[in-house]
Amino acid sequence: MQSRARTRPLIALYVSLVIVGLAMASCTSSESRHPTPMSASPGARGGFADVIAQNAATMLEQGRQTFRFDTFGSEAFWGDALQLHRAIAGANLGGVGPGVSPKTALAVGLKVDAEALPAPLVEQIKQGKIDLEDPATTLALLKLNAVVGVTSFFNEAGGLKSVGLTCAFCHSTVDDSFAPGIGRRLDGRAARDLNVGAIVSLAPNLKPFTDLLKLDVATVKKVLESWGPGRFDAERRKI
Repeated sequence: MQSRARTRPLIALYVSLVIVGLAMASCTSSESRHPTPMSASPGARGGFADVIAQNAATMLEQGRQTFRFDTFGSEAFWGDALQLHRAIAGANLGGVGPGVSPKTALAVGLKVDAEALPAPLVEQIKQGKIDLEDPATTLALLKLNAVVGVTSFFNEAGGLKSVGLTCAFCHSTVDDSFAPGIGRRLDGRAARDLNVGAIVSLAPNLKPFTDLLKLDVATVKKVLESWGPGRFDAERRKI
């Protein structure tokens, strides 16, 4: 009887150890099937942590592309209605008027993304081999998506058929690392020297404004030219 009494605590201890061991094995198995979002150590990788990081990076890149290049259909206004693309191209390239050269574009505050320019083109610009007063150069920059905030649409023959504006038009600038108005993009910064009024006044068709404001073209242009750089309000004021 005494021997049985002495063995009971040992049996109980053994059973407890077995239960604890099974519980630990179950937890380990569960963790292997369902990894935790956080890595076990700062240097560890894998599991949900990588999935989350990859998803965040993908969403950031998608958002950047949308911010920089998505017009949200604004070409229906800037292109179809105002026909601004015709003024940009100029009469020699299927548009109207003298066209908009890179020099003129920079003068009204438009920016050029230097990182969108191919290396050979950069070298040609440095060597003065690119005519910055030719509207054809502007169209070449548009094809490269190098004009910040402006997305262009070309027909099969290579002619400019429309333009739309993106969020970056008003909310990006460049660091002027290549030249004034040409450099790396600085997204999220106000385009304070962008002269929107001067740009709009270049449009061949201002009828959408004259109809809305009940004013003649000359008066609308006078209002637009009064805005100056860094102003984006469409107020009708007495001049």
